[in-house]
Amino acid sequence: MPNHPFFSVVTASLNRGRSIATTLETVKNQTWKDLEHIVFDGGSTDETLEILKRYETQYRLRWRSEPDRGLADAMNKGVHAARGRYVIFIHADDALVAPDILEWVYKELRSERYDIGCFPILFTGPDGRIRRSAPIRVRWWHRFRNTLRHQGCFVHLRLHEQIGYFNTRYSICMDYDFFYRALLFGASLRYFNRPVAVMGREGVSSDPRFLLRRLQEEHTVQELNENNPLWREAQRVFRRLYVPFKTRRLRRQVTLRQA
Repeated sequence: MPNHPFFSVVTASLNRGRSIATTLETVKNQTWKDLEHIVFDGGSTDETLEILKRYETQYRLRWRSEPDRGLADAMNKGVHAARGRYVIFIHADDALVAPDILEWVYKELRSERYDIGCFPILFTGPDGRIRRSAPIRVRWWHRFRNTLRHQGCFVHLRLHEQIGYFNTRYSICMDYDFFYRALLFGASLRYFNRPVAVMGREGVSSDPRFLLRRLQEEHTVQELNENNPLWREAQRVFRRLYVPFKTRRLRRQVTLRQA
């Protein structure tokens, strides 16, 4: 096995013993073997570490369990440890969508021409139905909302070397900040239609209880990254319309979860 695989799959975990085995299985069972799997655990006290020990001899898995400063810190540790050309984050309640998906992605990205390969993901909506979330291909729309999901993005390691890593000030929107900076930098993107991952339901970004914090962090990302006064004014107008809409939608989601 080469020292520098084509893919580095990075997983952040904390007390995800109920779901991490599924994540590990979907990576271990890939038909494409030129990969490494790196897990940074934040110091789990459940059965997570026992599960990791069981899997570490079954495929190319490296893991470490230690306290961290949150999800962004764990993601940064994963990128620093990565030896692959492209990095994707599949966290401890996420899963790769099919055993052949990395083999298929390799055929599309093997030239390494693109900084980011952007793919749809699947997720379970508040009504329990599986839904599809595709990256928004209108490039300027990132100035208003995050257009990319990190579970659906293969980021070339060179891009991190050029623009940096994830900002640990964010507990939810570290990926929005990273992709905002990447698009301002002029990163090259290629979009695809085939989903690559299933996003879990337990992450903070999909939890309606954290909606207000996410909206606040999105605002901070825009304030810190956007220098164009016209776009900044457009963002202020957008927020005046969007925040009340999302608040009403949150109430409906809470009602559905309680039903």
